[in-house]
Amino acid sequence: MPVLSCLRATALALVTAVPLVLPAVPAQARTAGANVVIRWNQALLGAVRTGTLGPPQVARALAIVHTCAYDAWAAYDAVAVGTRLGGSLRRPPAEHTGANKAEAISFAAHLAAVDLYPAQRAAFDTLMADLGYDPANPSSQPARTGLAACQAVLDFRHADGSNQLGGYADTTGYAPVNAPVVVADPLTTLNEPGRWAPLTYRNRAGAIVTPPFLAPHWGQVASFSGAARTLADAVPAPVPYGSSGFRTQAAEIVAVTAALTDRQKAISEYWADGPSSETPPGHWCLLAQGVSARDRHGLDQDAKMFFALANAGMDAGIASWEVKRDHDSARPITAIRFLYRGQQIT
Repeated sequence: MPVLSCLRATALALVTAVPLVLPAVPAQARTAGANVVIRWNQALLGAVRTGTLGPPQVARALAIVHTCAYDAWAAYDAVAVGTRLGGSLRRPPAEHTGANKAEAISFAAHLAAVDLYPAQRAAFDTLMADLGYDPANPSSQPARTGLAACQAVLDFRHADGSNQLGGYADTTGYAPVNAPVVVADPLTTLNEPGRWAPLTYRNRAGAIVTPPFLAPHWGQVASFSGAARTLADAVPAPVPYGSSGFRTQAAEIVAVTAALTDRQKAISEYWADGPSSETPPGHWCLLAQGVSARDRHGLDQDAKMFFALANAGMDAGIASWEVKRDHDSARPITAIRFLYRGQQIT
């Protein structure tokens, strides 16, 4: 099966599996008996929760860690090939053991995790020790194989358009056409009502903040599938300001929001994934962990499932941000406040 088709099929299988009841297994028990793919996924989500990266960067980080893990695992499989070095790292069949796979994956995942979240190195080193490995002593063949597989991925990703080595700073020179909209001020003035505007608001810590457009350059990041641009181009353009459709869609949002049931509100809060969460890409990994536990996955299954899921998430983020940047369209809050300014609507 072609790689892109396999990725889509695996991601679809996960999504269709999610509505089923997942096992109610205590977190400690899941960790204690989990394979190394799950352990590294859990460790990275811990770094995500305490870090400052936004959803598209988190999706990329998850994809990198699980691509490194997959490429290391592939060296100990009879047919799988790595994404950067192909089958050149493949070890003899006699070495295709669970222990060797786990060690190669762990050294690869550790290298990737430290590269992406250097401030969390102590936590990643602790996990290596818990697993019985010393990251300072990569003398075994599985360790060397895992590091070689991951370094090839990192070398590629350091030049993938994300500007990771530059702190993910924008490389396009983007500047919003509208001044910040103050959330506490009901009277909203916009230069171009159909375009994006920053928001000024009080965050959970009580500080007044005005976050910029997150990663305007993200549509330029190299996708795994190579199809992110095609996906973005397939999205219809938003209706322009001044058209009847612009006001109609705003009215629809107002009506739907006013009629939300308690259950619908709870669902929306569940998927909000705001600050100090694992973010939407990480949320899908939590669901995948549940699928793994429910279906009693082994190491081989999880190496493939998380590889496919994480790369699908990264590509979805790239395509989504390309659409956001292409159209630079207004948020619902700014459009509705502008259209209904001075009116009581709910």
